[in-house]
Amino acid sequence: MVDREELLTASRREIYDSIPKIVVGVVIAFLIWLFGVLIFQPLARMLGDPLIFGLVGLGSLISAIILIAIVLIFIGIFKEVIDVTNAIAAYAAAVYSRKETSEEKLDRYQRAFRGIAYVLLAVILFLFLLPFIAGIIPVLAGIVLVILVIWAILVLFRSGRLFSGEIERWAADATRKIEAQREEMEREEEREE
Repeated sequence: MVDREELLTASRREIYDSIPKIVVGVVIAFLIWLFGVLIFQPLARMLGDPLIFGLVGLGSLISAIILIAIVLIFIGIFKEVIDVTNAIAAYAAAVYSRKETSEEKLDRYQRAFRGIAYVLLAVILFLFLLPFIAGIIPVLAGIVLVILVIWAILVLFRSGRLFSGEIERWAADATRKIEAQREEMEREEEREE
């Protein structure tokens, strides 16, 4: 069992520590993306997209360099995203528990939130990389998108299943409350008659 107050404090501390690092990484990736799309790729096209060493076009080479730079930045962000999702999961588990939270519940929340974060990070990464993947091999962007959609559906389904116990419990509690209110209203109507 994990103490609720300790969990809340540790979660807040981790969120405050990791969010700025994620923001800085995303801003750097965005600047690289912006320069790549608006300056470097158009310059390569303006130069006539010459072949480098007779093997690869300048536009494709620039796209590959920018793609690698953005992937490396997102790999650096990935650890912080995991830390934040674990902290958010711990925070959510602590908020919806009384005094202590079971390790099993905390683990389930962390896996579910981590899955959602992975999908969000993958979609954002794909959007960043799309112009550069298409600049190298256009058909590859479509293939990656299809794989991303299938993977996202599977991960989100699994994450949803991890929350199903809590959702069923909340639904049962809500149904009991509604049923109790309905029975009370029926009793009041019978007394009035």
